[in-house]
Amino acid sequence: MKKFIVKIAAFCLPLFLLTIIYITTDVFKVIYHYDPFYADTDYIGINRAYGSTMTYINQNPKYHYNSFIFGNSRSLLYEIDTWKQHLPKNSVCMHFDESGGSISGIRDKVAFIDKNGGQLTNALLVVDHELLSTLEQKDGYLFITPPILKGYSNMLDFHVQHFLAFMNPKFLFALADYNLFGTFRPYMQRLINDSQPTYLPQYNEFQETQIEEKIAKGAYYDAEHLKVFEGVQKPGTYSSEELSTEGINCFNDIKDIFDRHNTSYKIVISPLYDQVKLNRSVYQALCSIFGKEKIYDFSGVNKWNQDFHNYYEESHYRPAVAAEIMNIIYSQ
Repeated sequence: MKKFIVKIAAFCLPLFLLTIIYITTDVFKVIYHYDPFYADTDYIGINRAYGSTMTYINQNPKYHYNSFIFGNSRSLLYEIDTWKQHLPKNSVCMHFDESGGSISGIRDKVAFIDKNGGQLTNALLVVDHELLSTLEQKDGYLFITPPILKGYSNMLDFHVQHFLAFMNPKFLFALADYNLFGTFRPYMQRLINDSQPTYLPQYNEFQETQIEEKIAKGAYYDAEHLKVFEGVQKPGTYSSEELSTEGINCFNDIKDIFDRHNTSYKIVISPLYDQVKLNRSVYQALCSIFGKEKIYDFSGVNKWNQDFHNYYEESHYRPAVAAEIMNIIYSQ
């Protein structure tokens, strides 16, 4: 009996110790309160939807935001200082984005602002065929919707996914290695951040200043990096996904909230490097809900995605492209 107890204890002790480490270090910032939420020393990937939501909760009493950019990580390329040039002077702006992006994710954030007495004077929605084909966020600690946006119905799942991500042996090894030696190694890709973007707390905005500096020096688009662009483009094709009934309902919810707030808004369909044109039925559905004058479709072949220099990699275009888009949509 004693041997059995010893074996059980030996089995449980590492799990117990790792649980204590998880709770005390809170590497994903989902246990304790952080204000400001992001720090210059952050090097672990954090659920962006959670970070954006907590930033809004922490900072709205101070700034009283009334203008928001919604979307996935591509919406971060629409820099606030540039956007403000097209807005009334009393506009107080922030990014309210998430990684991956989903239709319900945008709806939940718009509804959260409305439900909590926030202002929605201006809005810019940045979407693409990938986001428009995703009703709910995919699984994984980086993507799961923050519980506060779901009425805490997914609280257990949210924390389980973060704990399981922490317990991943590859992550634990990379975490220990990086903490001991402070060196990013290739195997740490997607586990540890290899570059530190510039963070603007008031706007909840990340800017890839290190990458832009490399581009300016001609040191970014090397032969190895150019491989990510190979075989991506599919000119003349259309996205196959159609907007589901649930997706249409989400967009109707957003439209209703915008109407109540008398929101000035525009919806941009991103110029992705893949050159895939948005399904015409999806485009028509968006026009039917919001009005054609609100929809700006830059999908498919365009002047930007004919040159890879306009993109960081196959998924994200550069802020200069976003600035041009804002000039176009706000001059019409």
